[in-house]
Amino acid sequence: MVEPKRFKNVLVAVDDSELGQLALVNAIHQAEEDGAKLTIVSFFEPSELNTFDALDKDKIQAAESKVEEDLKGFQKQALDAGVEDVQPIYAVGEPGEQLVKHIISEAHADLVVMGAHSKPGVRAYFGSQSNYVANHADVTVMIVR
Repeated sequence: MVEPKRFKNVLVAVDDSELGQLALVNAIHQAEEDGAKLTIVSFFEPSELNTFDALDKDKIQAAESKVEEDLKGFQKQALDAGVEDVQPIYAVGEPGEQLVKHIISEAHADLVVMGAHSKPGVRAYFGSQSNYVANHADVTVMIVR
């Protein structure tokens, strides 16, 4: 009989979207179920700013502060749900690439949970970030939708 895999280090990539929240609650559930450490990462993506905002230091600082505040809220949500070991990570850059090349190994993650972010266009059904992680990470990846 095959036994379910028990994870020790769950890493979840979270933003303030509905799918980001769904990823968080699924990661919290998995961490509680397995008694695992939960690492929550939120990204500031400078490339997501429009040209004018990218040149305005106050707008950049406000965007960074929002990500940091959201991350604190995500950490509190996990702690309030009963996860004992919660580590927040604030990251800058392209989420898929940063996760695969740096964060997964630095967090010693054996499971990555993230939302399938749908955007109009060619990758409307399966987001490019989650697609990148699913195809390049060497650990188990859970994509939620």
